[in-house]
Amino acid sequence: MFSRTPPTTDSLSLHSASSSSSSHPPPSPTKRRVQPAGLRIDTIGVDPSVIIGKTLTRVRRSPTHPALTLDFSDNTTFQILVDGYDPIHKGIPKDLEMDEGLASVIRDCVNSDDGYGGRLPRELTIVDCTFVKLTDKAFKRSEPEDGEIDAIFGVGVGKESRWNQNHLAIALKFSSDEGQPPPRWHCVWATLADYDSDIGLCTFRSYDDVYLNELQRSPQKRKPKKKKSRMDEY
Repeated sequence: MFSRTPPTTDSLSLHSASSSSSSHPPPSPTKRRVQPAGLRIDTIGVDPSVIIGKTLTRVRRSPTHPALTLDFSDNTTFQILVDGYDPIHKGIPKDLEMDEGLASVIRDCVNSDDGYGGRLPRELTIVDCTFVKLTDKAFKRSEPEDGEIDAIFGVGVGKESRWNQNHLAIALKFSSDEGQPPPRWHCVWATLADYDSDIGLCTFRSYDDVYLNELQRSPQKRKPKKKKSRMDEY
């Protein structure tokens, strides 16, 4: 039997820090992490528990979209995606973020010179996977008023408003070899961030829900058999 114990603050291998309004937004999540009592009625995708017991062979981040693709040994493929993301009308830039442990798994992939992942050097079995509800500090800077000069950037940056943003993330745990430390939780969540193109200052940062979806690959078409000619019969 696989464990269904929800991840806690201590068990998730995440950084924890207070939100900041600098040009380098802080790591996330920053607050309480609990397993939601039940999924929202309008939650899309599949229940993350469907990949428990599957063996991961490849993992790759999309270089152009907020998507993480997981290939398994049973020839199934799943993707972690951002709820509401539209590849045509992208709006505020969205991105998938993750803990350093999972990021290192992607960097260590074979032929991962571009940093986006590939085939794993050794297969990993998913022993647990679930939604977790995170609460993070989001913020937005208003347009600067006349005379407002930031002491660090030396330009007008406007006032900042903050609020708590709840969002769904996906936490997963890989098996560990005998004699190795017990497996740790890893986590993937979604961020929205906008920057001032002139000074690189983050002017807006918030969070969105992620979900898991199975990628249905179209079956390969069989090549039509070549009709025998009269010459082939001799």
